[in-house]
Amino acid sequence: MKSLNQYDYDMKPANHLILFFLFTLGSCGTGFLDVKPDQQQRTPSTLEDYLGLMDYESMNRFSSHALGIIGADEMYLTEMEYESFPTGAASKYQKNAYVWEDIIYEGGEPNAIDWSRGYWHILFCNLALDGTASLGPGTQRELWELVRGMAFFHRAFNYYNLAQLYCNVYDPLTAEADLGLPLRTDPDVSEWVPRASLKETYARILADLGEAEKLLPEYPETRFRPSKWAVYALLSRVCLQMEDYAMAAGYASDCLAIDNSLMDYNTLDMEAEYPFPIYGEGNAEVIFNCTLDHGISMTQVYYNADTSLLASYGSHDLRRDAFFLENTQGLTRFRGSYFGTLHYFTGLATDEVYLARAEALARLNRLPEALADLNTLRRHRLETLHYTPLATEDKHLLLSMIIAERRRELVMRGTRWEDLRRYNKSPESAVTLVRVLGDRRFELSPGGPKWVWPLPQEAVLVGNYQQNER
Repeated sequence: MKSLNQYDYDMKPANHLILFFLFTLGSCGTGFLDVKPDQQQRTPSTLEDYLGLMDYESMNRFSSHALGIIGADEMYLTEMEYESFPTGAASKYQKNAYVWEDIIYEGGEPNAIDWSRGYWHILFCNLALDGTASLGPGTQRELWELVRGMAFFHRAFNYYNLAQLYCNVYDPLTAEADLGLPLRTDPDVSEWVPRASLKETYARILADLGEAEKLLPEYPETRFRPSKWAVYALLSRVCLQMEDYAMAAGYASDCLAIDNSLMDYNTLDMEAEYPFPIYGEGNAEVIFNCTLDHGISMTQVYYNADTSLLASYGSHDLRRDAFFLENTQGLTRFRGSYFGTLHYFTGLATDEVYLARAEALARLNRLPEALADLNTLRRHRLETLHYTPLATEDKHLLLSMIIAERRRELVMRGTRWEDLRRYNKSPESAVTLVRVLGDRRFELSPGGPKWVWPLPQEAVLVGNYQQNER
């Protein structure tokens, strides 16, 4: 597994088969729903082939978080940067998204990465599940279970990420009526699939994770592969989103029972260009390694750290230096990806699981346990000589502490957008987002329809899907 560990993507002999799958998908801009596979092309035929498909580089790259990162409150563009922003179809939608325009996609986007790449990953999963079902385990049951478990996990992960962008925030009272996603579970891309309800969408995610839990090993051979450890981490995130706090806390505990390691930020080399280990190797907190290849608005050329985020770090909080670096122009850039490069880490890690359990326990009125989790994390983030544990018996104050800690900790991981959406259901934690470009001011108020992104035009036309309200 040397290639996986080094993230060089020369993984399997089956890699040349990906040309076939890329052909079936067509270009990202037109979507894959109208493209039929060429049956004369070589298709995978062995379990090793399907493992190669699940190990293919794209399964751990291009996660569906771009719109959420652009639309949230972790970075900003200056007016000069905004006006000089590229105007081609590949980047114009990012400029529109930055100020939450009524029209985001204007048609012909070759890199509508969230929708197209999410369903690209889902197609790979469906191909693997269909192929392995036909083959059966034979004498290779362990490999068969691994491939199927990986496919179920990746499909759930991608449906969950897409739901945070293109569906309403989950509400148990309205989920049956709210629009969800087209739930493709078959590799036949010529078959028309309608948008399911939001309740059905989350049921699919939970069902897939249930299957993955049965099949995957407890601990991964490499953190580019999912495991039970990753299944429980993702389940805690999903259940927190669904307001099932008992289940969220339980799955977080299952996850941390496997490995609850945290890095001590006092040991980081703050003089390094990137303080965290490259490709996440040697980072004890990484459970599942996944990245978003940065879009134009998120590169070091355009990224500026949100000023209120920077101000939220105390003088002895090591995350301020670990995550950010001020350049010669006085602008603050992000360097704190758990992938240890320019690429944004959008996977799963134990720090998030501690915070998920802390929040769930606080909402369940188990305040001492919630405080213990919060302080365990903070002890690894503050200068040793200046750490003092937090203490409170006020539930609302503790929740506000946890919410603030999530923002300081999970920077540029793609979780902030989904957090803001669920916080907006409560007046105490609702946030209005603001953009200022010269004398122009743009606001995104809690509860408005623009917290749900529109589907790309090509997807609406090809799939005949109902467009989201703007």
